[in-house]
Amino acid sequence: MPTTSGTSLTTFNPNLVPYQRKVVDLIRRDWDYSEGNLEILLSGSYGSAKSILMAHLAVTHCLFFPKSVAMLARKAMPDLKATIFKEVVEHLDCDGLIDGVDYWTNSSGSPSITFSNGSRIETISWADKKYRKGRSRKVSFLCIEELTENNQDDREAFMTLKARLRRLPHVKENVLIAATNPDAPSHWAYKYFFEEKAPTKFVFKSVTTDNPFLDPIYIDQLIRDLDPRAIQRYIYGEWIELQKDQVYYNYSQETNFKTDFNLIRGEELILTHDFNIGHNKPMSAAAMVKRGDVYHAFKSFHIEGARTSDIMEEIASSGLLDEAGMITVYGDATGKSRDTRSIKSDYDIIREFLANYKTKDGRVLRFQMKVPLANPPIRRRHNLVNAYCKNDKEEVRFLVYDKWIDEGMRLTAFKKGADMIEDDSLPQQHVTTAIGYTLDFDKHKTTASSSTRQL
Repeated sequence: MPTTSGTSLTTFNPNLVPYQRKVVDLIRRDWDYSEGNLEILLSGSYGSAKSILMAHLAVTHCLFFPKSVAMLARKAMPDLKATIFKEVVEHLDCDGLIDGVDYWTNSSGSPSITFSNGSRIETISWADKKYRKGRSRKVSFLCIEELTENNQDDREAFMTLKARLRRLPHVKENVLIAATNPDAPSHWAYKYFFEEKAPTKFVFKSVTTDNPFLDPIYIDQLIRDLDPRAIQRYIYGEWIELQKDQVYYNYSQETNFKTDFNLIRGEELILTHDFNIGHNKPMSAAAMVKRGDVYHAFKSFHIEGARTSDIMEEIASSGLLDEAGMITVYGDATGKSRDTRSIKSDYDIIREFLANYKTKDGRVLRFQMKVPLANPPIRRRHNLVNAYCKNDKEEVRFLVYDKWIDEGMRLTAFKKGADMIEDDSLPQQHVTTAIGYTLDFDKHKTTASSSTRQL
């Protein structure tokens, strides 16, 4: 999904997406600010044009009210720069406004924009858990992006920033507007906006299909890549629980577990890794192939406390390297870092092993590395694996032929009291994580944050 809309101040039309007109009218026409600060939640599904609306409101607030301050806020500054701030910058790229004359953009550090009328757009984040850093700010318009990515501890940042409104008495319009995809009803944001009702709070729901600019093919692909409950949340905007304890809740032995698999000689072989050292945390790998759009995970490898070379020897002794054509290596991004076990990284060791390996018939292996610079967001990885197990169209695109992998898929649960973290005390959990890395890399083709090296 594009991170920005490409819509500018002069081309934006709130009449085209139903809820946007209602939000603009509430802020600019209907609300009596003597009654208090407006607090608005844009509870929207994927692609429902929440960020562009917030960008438009922040920019016009600064233009309408001299010496006002619009604050853009998100948990992590890199995410803020790549989304809402970038949207604001593109929104200002229009006829009638000239960068360096009507406004000045500072993109370094915590980026900001200063307008010729004395207004400013400022930014703030709190991934460092310094929740009170905003206490010195004076704000008239507060935009918070992706509210539900904040856990209970992060709620302190929300409450701190909320208290900074109405510190500029010359500015009548004081608004907190937060945009987010829905989450579980247990999330604190649901309680704040849906249960702790107040006359100053308004919730606007939107669904993906409300946006007339989205390509129907994009929507169809979203539906294919989400399981049925995730579709209710991320396409139709429902605040529902996706699961209780089981991480891969869409996996079932009846649907996804098979018994017979044969690797076709010369077929591309996927080797995907999760690197661990510790009791009950084996270094793990899975052998897979992709036929059409279906992934077949047919063999696992796991060695307690092993070196990377040991698990590669285990893979070689299985005979798979002698039968395979191209070998593609995926896995845990942390394997690129050198550690105390070796002067080489895990992937250096794998690359060297494959480069030096000779098959029984004397061939040199062909292989490529597809390893991301950073591991994918945990929730995204879980959602994608569940969708491949079975999506809303009843498509099954992930099959298992190995008992260890089957146990991992069925038994991996969330750690008690943790935020979306798997309980890694189950030894079989680690191979399922490795499989998720492969599916996510292939799906998102993350060339900006990942690299593919062919040798």
